[in-house]
Amino acid sequence: MEFNFEQVGDVTIVQVCVESLSASNVHDFKSEMAKILKPGAKIVLDMSKVKFVDSSGIGGLLSCVNSLASSDSQLKISNVTIQVRNLFELVRVHRFLNVFNTSEEAVRSF
Repeated sequence: MEFNFEQVGDVTIVQVCVESLSASNVHDFKSEMAKILKPGAKIVLDMSKVKFVDSSGIGGLLSCVNSLASSDSQLKISNVTIQVRNLFELVRVHRFLNVFNTSEEAVRSF
């Protein structure tokens, strides 16, 4: 799983560099995210390159959010493609994820 990183103040923007987040790579995604999601971290997950997410991918995203429940870390998601946004709304997962149109909006929300 490849990520690109950008630091904006105390916020880390993490761009997911795959076209799909699915059963085939969600284990790698969760392993790499576990390294990033440290206590006190402010993370924006830029999903602009992700064109497809299946139920395993959604589970991986929710797993990241749940791992933050006991720490003071925050995870926000940005630049979600139309296809992925429609899926989030269809399964109503957008209610559990902080989704923003742009990374700049997500950074400002901290």
